[in-house]
Amino acid sequence: MALFGGKSKVPKKGKKAAAVNFSRVQVFSKAEALNSLLKGLKDQKVKSNVSRLKLKAASLVSGRGTASVITYQILNFKAGPRPALLVGRPKAVSGGNFIPADNPLELGEKIEVSYEMSLAQAGGNNVYFTAACTFLQEAIFIPNAETGKPWIGSRDATVKKMGEGGLKQGEEVLQLRIDKLTCFPNAPESFDFGQIESYVFKPTLYCLTGGGMWAKKVADYFEGIQDDIHKHLEDMEKKEQLKTIENVQLIEFGIDNISLFTPGKLLSGIEHDKLMPSMFKKPNDNLIVLNSCVGFLLKFEIADEIKELLMRTFAQKAGKEFEVWLPLSLGNIQEAEAPKERVAFQIFPRDLVQETDPRKRSKSLGLKFMPPFTLHPNAEDHNTYRKLMVAIGQRLKDDSRPEEEKNKIASVQAAVAQRQQETKGKRVDENMRKAFQKRVEAKKRKETAD
Repeated sequence: MALFGGKSKVPKKGKKAAAVNFSRVQVFSKAEALNSLLKGLKDQKVKSNVSRLKLKAASLVSGRGTASVITYQILNFKAGPRPALLVGRPKAVSGGNFIPADNPLELGEKIEVSYEMSLAQAGGNNVYFTAACTFLQEAIFIPNAETGKPWIGSRDATVKKMGEGGLKQGEEVLQLRIDKLTCFPNAPESFDFGQIESYVFKPTLYCLTGGGMWAKKVADYFEGIQDDIHKHLEDMEKKEQLKTIENVQLIEFGIDNISLFTPGKLLSGIEHDKLMPSMFKKPNDNLIVLNSCVGFLLKFEIADEIKELLMRTFAQKAGKEFEVWLPLSLGNIQEAEAPKERVAFQIFPRDLVQETDPRKRSKSLGLKFMPPFTLHPNAEDHNTYRKLMVAIGQRLKDDSRPEEEKNKIASVQAAVAQRQQETKGKRVDENMRKAFQKRVEAKKRKETAD
């Protein structure tokens, strides 16, 4: 009510938050936006993949596991309130350990949690999330404590508050502060052999018993080699430091790993001073030692369509234009139909590159690793492999188009190519040439007049 003829103030309407477009990849870091996207976790338990980033680049099994995302909470930090996930204690990947004895979880350690969840904001559709988190503590979660509220606290705090019985009541969880949340409209892409067989040919696996350049853990980690990749392998073969495995059968290209069948035992015939017979009997229990003594390198040829896309975006890759060379780390070995073995490799998070300019090659090392750009690089940061996956995905999409649409695209491409051929060597069109000529003549007249 307005008194004394004064005008009543109309309260300002708060700005309505912009609707999230779930049809494209988006990254969120503000607490308000995160809270909106995490609300669904209050009503449902979600399965997730959990990985410790500092171990992710070193092993395909250690520091990785699956766990339930139980709920989330809002915690106050110096920089302001932030959401924190409560994730059940991860169950390690077969053959590995999520928390190895020599690598305990540390306060502030970076952890990645990936999960999918249906969202009302996305029309009830599933949205895929990757949360970049910081480890806070291992805690005990009791959903219905004596106070009637959920209890979350360390083991010591739980025992102090509720006695030993509190530990039996509760569930062990990881408390993880969310720093950034990335949402994807589709699941991370991987290709099985049926999808890639039209684009990838003649896979060959090389085992470098000298450990390979990428197995070095000293100052010369990125030491390059003057020769190209072919000459380097020839030299290693002469030194009897190379095992070549042909007739390899590819199974799947994953996000950061490759699975394949070998025609025989992967490690048979390999000799190294540090490798004991017991390690060959149980390779999955001795992956760290094996990867430090043996380097694995996968080579295959690619179709012309893939080659064009790959060379356009990453021409400095090692090998010939139609070849792809991928340095690998051994992940695990499983028995298959004798005498085959099913082997999973992790993509080593560095690109093997070569100097493509002959003038510069004489002054620099020809074959080398691309330097790292992050402290803990992920295998999916590998340029050659990532761009290869993008190129295969693009070709699969193009090849699945209707014939009429393919012809239309081909017609446009042919017209563009013809136009490029017609204008090849012509720097400017005729009108521009005449205009430039007039300016030159005018300048000459002015100089003559002066």
